Amino acid sequence: MKSNTKISNDYKFGLNGAKKKVGINNWRFIFNGVNTSSGAEQMFYIEFEMLNPWASNDLVQLGFKPRVKISAEDLQYALAGTDSAKNISTEAIVQPSYCAVRVGTFGVEGKQLCSYYPVKLVKFSNKPFEIIVDNKYFNENKIGGFINVPEEEKAAHPELLCDAGYAKWEINYTVQRDYKNGYKSDLLRWFPFGLQTVFSGTIHFDGTEYAIDPKRCCGYSERFWGKGVPEPYFHLSSANLTSVISGKTLFESSFAVNGIFDERVSFIGKFEDIDIELCADGSKRQFSVVWDCAQMPENENPEENLLHWSTSLNSKEWVIDIDVFCKIRELNNRSIELPEGQRKVLNLLEGGTGTGEIKLYKHIGNTLEQIEHATLAKVFCEFGHIEEGEF
Repeated sequence: MKSNTKISNDYKFGLNGAKKKVGINNWRFIFNGVNTSSGAEQMFYIEFEMLNPWASNDLVQLGFKPRVKISAEDLQYALAGTDSAKNISTEAIVQPSYCAVRVGTFGVEGKQLCSYYPVKLVKFSNKPFEIIVDNKYFNENKIGGFINVPEEEKAAHPELLCDAGYAKWEINYTVQRDYKNGYKSDLLRWFPFGLQTVFSGTIHFDGTEYAIDPKRCCGYSERFWGKGVPEPYFHLSSANLTSVISGKTLFESSFAVNGIFDERVSFIGKFEDIDIELCADGSKRQFSVVWDCAQMPENENPEENLLHWSTSLNSKEWVIDIDVFCKIRELNNRSIELPEGQRKVLNLLEGGTGTGEIKLYKHIGNTLEQIEHATLAKVFCEFGHIEEGEF
């Protein structure tokens, strides 16, 4: 399934200059799979990440790996039981440095599997674009590979920040249109290059086979790089819209919201033949934003407790209102190491079963005309804060 859309060079590159040693660079692919036995649907993500990759060219340095920091002299103090032994630091905290491939699922039993590599083992090609590491590859049309994390390895190495399991995938994808905008500053860059991405193929996860149907995949892909991550972290994206006005499925509609960038979010969206880009790196006079992510009042049934994402964007031409809800029990909690080290992490709540609605209005004179009102399903939603990591 070769793409007819030529993906821009922005898709291919990322860290340069000082960011090679202090920075994060990420390719992310989101898609829906169908259990070939039961017919149940499951949302997956596959990521390739580079974290401070050139800080340690030859070795993988995991920031959460315990490291003894006792010299021979310190050891003598400790054995002698002197007062000096009380001041000995027993652990060194290092800056993480590695390339990682992650594959995971969302939901009640969501999990992620990880493989780590030093940058010297990663092969890069630009013409055509391709990343190859071990048995895994990413290029402009395909992603493939497998990961196996035995239970004993996970138990012995909590610094891997992953679960035990097995995954194998062979997937084709087509970017319907290359989106180059999103947010750009000296510190951060984000853009949903594959706002509408069509996936096909198969993924085996923990012994279960999932078929990826192009018509049901709800595909999305994005790029991010920078010296850090937005904080707080806010994300919504969906390609599953049904018009309340016409009752029809909007096959040519999708959107992504990301932030928080300088107290604002960026919105990139397509409503059939209408394209809208409201990027937070533009002038604050171009549009205003209100956003929130909060828990709804507790339900009598704890299983039904919800987290609510909301945002409203108002420009000279458009008004966009979005409300998304996701059951808390269907949200995963995962930690992502940050470039600055010191065991700082982005603590994320994320899920793939959000539902809600989006409303689009257009300013016409002094009035607002409703252009579209659509219900949303299978929304990919994330919210998180930066925290001091705990081991």
